[in-house]
Amino acid sequence: MTAVATNESLAAMGDLVSKLVEKHASKNKQILDGDFSLRKRRKIEKKTKREISEKRKQKKELFEKGRVSIPSLNVVHERDLNKVATRGIIQLFNAVKQHQEDVESDVDSEEESGDVESD
Repeated sequence: MTAVATNESLAAMGDLVSKLVEKHASKNKQILDGDFSLRKRRKIEKKTKREISEKRKQKKELFEKGRVSIPSLNVVHERDLNKVATRGIIQLFNAVKQHQEDVESDVDSEEESGDVESD
């Protein structure tokens, strides 16, 4: 059995809803309970975010404990050392590349002359 909504019942339902809305709007209250729970949940989330940030700060302070900052008196000397190290690394890689090319050319020349035995 299905209930058929008549115009009178729909009108009565509309009147009831409008009265409820007016009643709650005049008191500045939320109509739906879900809105209250949403506000409450957001408030809790803010608290947890604060707690998380506090924990992060404490962890960072603990991690930084005992560290000494390096005085910036030797900035020029450190820059020079960095340049020397960079040049050394470049020379190393260039030497490795040159060696690989030499070995590869030796292997190619041996293959051409037929000196390499195949299995």
